[in-house]
Amino acid sequence: MTALHVAAHCGHARVAKTLLDKKADPNARALNGFTPLHIACKKNRIKVVELLLKHGASIEATTESGLTPLHVASFMGCMNIVIYLLQNEANPDVPTVRGETPLHLAARANQTDIIRILLRNGAQVDARAREQQTPLHIASRLGNVDIVMLLLQHGAAVDSTTKDLYTALHIAAKEGQEEVTAVLLENGASLTSTTKKGFTPLHLTGKYGHIKVAKLLLQKDAPVDFQGKNGVTPLHVASHYDHQNVALLLLEKGASVHATAKNGHTPLHIAAKKNQMDIATTLLEYGAKSNAESVAGFTPLHLSASEGHADMSNMLIEHDAVVNHAAKNGLTPLHLCAQEDRVNVAEILLKNGAVIDTPTKKGFTPLHIACHYGQLSMVRLLLDHSASVSSTTDQGFTPLHHSAQQGHSTIVALLLDRGASPNATNKEGHTALSIAQKLGYISVEESLKGVTETLIMAKGDVEKHKVVAPEIMQETFMSDSEDENEEILFAVNGLGQPSHGQHIYLPYYQGDTLLTREDTVLNDQPYRYLTVDEMKSLGDDSLPI
Repeated sequence: MTALHVAAHCGHARVAKTLLDKKADPNARALNGFTPLHIACKKNRIKVVELLLKHGASIEATTESGLTPLHVASFMGCMNIVIYLLQNEANPDVPTVRGETPLHLAARANQTDIIRILLRNGAQVDARAREQQTPLHIASRLGNVDIVMLLLQHGAAVDSTTKDLYTALHIAAKEGQEEVTAVLLENGASLTSTTKKGFTPLHLTGKYGHIKVAKLLLQKDAPVDFQGKNGVTPLHVASHYDHQNVALLLLEKGASVHATAKNGHTPLHIAAKKNQMDIATTLLEYGAKSNAESVAGFTPLHLSASEGHADMSNMLIEHDAVVNHAAKNGLTPLHLCAQEDRVNVAEILLKNGAVIDTPTKKGFTPLHIACHYGQLSMVRLLLDHSASVSSTTDQGFTPLHHSAQQGHSTIVALLLDRGASPNATNKEGHTALSIAQKLGYISVEESLKGVTETLIMAKGDVEKHKVVAPEIMQETFMSDSEDENEEILFAVNGLGQPSHGQHIYLPYYQGDTLLTREDTVLNDQPYRYLTVDEMKSLGDDSLPI
């Protein structure tokens, strides 16, 4: 930081001229690469700008982040300086390190008049930054209708896409920018363009709940059942994020309650898993099937049972959901309750006629599964409802075998107390004790040694025991990370204020070191504001303290 930098900051043209006459370097760079011309542009010091250029200051000098003086003046809205720089052949399309031109920065700062000047002077209206965003993407995100219209009038491509294939309409839908959406639609924006995840703008209104934007899209005949990359429709998305108002609007416009994603999930499956009671009620009122099967044969009741949603499970049962519905691998809702220890829902299922010893395709009963996963409360509930302790899988495993195999000593003791036979062998001749011994579960061995016959104990071979597990629900679910959560644009926070005179950003001392920063435009680090005492110490009486 030189004396000329300070003179430029304060607008002291006569001091600056004296320094220049004494051979001060007009292109001296501060630690961040700012030249006196950058600072004069930021502070709207037009006389200093004129003086510096006459004395050889580089009009295309760049900071460490690639900012030219025109970038700075455009962002700060310094009209006279922008015009003067352009008259002196400043290039309006120089990109920063992040690929942003002065037009991008003017859009980020809502500088409508600056954008008009840049466009009249040949700035590329569809210039692309590093993430492929154009000024139109930025203006659409910020909801600046005037800038959006201005860019479109100068030929901006309405369906230009970012790296993640967002159009301006996608961004407006995501941000809930109703007026911008209307303008984009009037200019022919595509309703069916999809992001990398296959989402249309209508999908995004379903995620973010922007019903006014959704209405505009539907008025222009946006396809209400458009299926994204994984087959999800806007109604699936609205159900996932519990936006009942958007879901109801979609249904009123003819969205299918029976639409299935690639995994076979209907919107009711999603609402059941997410425990979205209001949306589930609405879906059922519109004819959703409570026993609709996914590709793997799971119903909404399976999903609500697995998650432990008691009220949802009750409502589905009231709408004729079959409590003993078996998936293709034989798992019933009660099996899933047993796996996840959902005692509250298991009680509801049993009260409504769930068969307690229903086997899966491999012969696993709910008790087998509860024992395998160590769900003690569930084991007690099932035993209290007379679950069989002697039922066997297709490999001859009893619940006791499974609890021993997994090292659940408390459950082993409970099963023995309820009459489980310690001498039962599987198809390979193993008792629960021999399995526990092979796997080294000492506490289980202690429970079984005194009750298992010695003859049977010696029957096992010396091979390593292969752990046997029950079937599981192998469903792929829509998740928050699976849909649209990419960062569309660079964050605007941390940029400083695009109007001169409101905030003071100056060099400051840290210990004995004078520090400077690229203070307003593209610094990713949060800027440190000067304290009142620090400003006073600089002796600048003009500072608004």
